[in-house]
Amino acid sequence: MHAAVQIAYVRITRVFERPQPAGGIRPLTRPDFEEMAARFPYYNGRWGYMSAALAQASTLIKRHGLRTALELGAPVRPIIVGADVMDIKARPELDPTVPITIHDATQAPWPVGDKAYDLFLALQVFEHLGDRQREAFLEVRRVARHAIISLPIDWEMDDPRNCHHQISNERVLSWFAPIIPTRVIEGTSGKRRRLIYVFEDLPA
Repeated sequence: MHAAVQIAYVRITRVFERPQPAGGIRPLTRPDFEEMAARFPYYNGRWGYMSAALAQASTLIKRHGLRTALELGAPVRPIIVGADVMDIKARPELDPTVPITIHDATQAPWPVGDKAYDLFLALQVFEHLGDRQREAFLEVRRVARHAIISLPIDWEMDDPRNCHHQISNERVLSWFAPIIPTRVIEGTSGKRRRLIYVFEDLPA
C-alpha cells in the first residue's frame, strides 16, 4: 500500500529528444510526436501533458527495467513504443503494426492476465468510463505493476452532461482508493488543467 506516501504536485517541463529503449519499450520522441500531430490534428496542442507523462514513463522504465506496456484508448499509436493497446473498437487510424485487444474497459474482468504488463497508461481516457472508474482501476491493479493515468481536472463545460465537466482531484482519488498515487504531476494548468497520477509497485 502507498498510504504513507506524500503526494507531490510538480510541473514537469522536460522534453525528450532521443531516449534510448530500455528492454522492449521506450517513450515516444518529440520528432515522433510532431510527425504524428502533422498527420492527425487530434494531437495538436497535446505535447505539454503527454511529454509530462512520457517523462514519468521514462523514469519508471529506467528505474524498474520495464519491458512491456499496455495503453488504453490510444487513437493512433501508443505513446510508449512497443506497447500494446486495448480499446473498445479498432480505430482505422491505429497503426496496424500495434497489437490490440478489443474490449470495453468498463467490463471486468479484462481479457488480460494477472500482472501481464509492467506498465499501464491511460491518458484522458478514464473520464469516458461512465461510472465504472473504480472497477477499471481494480483491473489496472490486477494486470499491471505500475501505472500512469491522466485526467481533466475542474473543467467547466457548457454541457454539464459532458464527461469532462467538473471532475475534481478529490473525486479522482476516490476512484483509486484505497491506493494513493506515488506522485501527482501537473500536466497542464489553467482552465484546461490536467493531472497525471503515477503509481509505482501497484498491489493486486
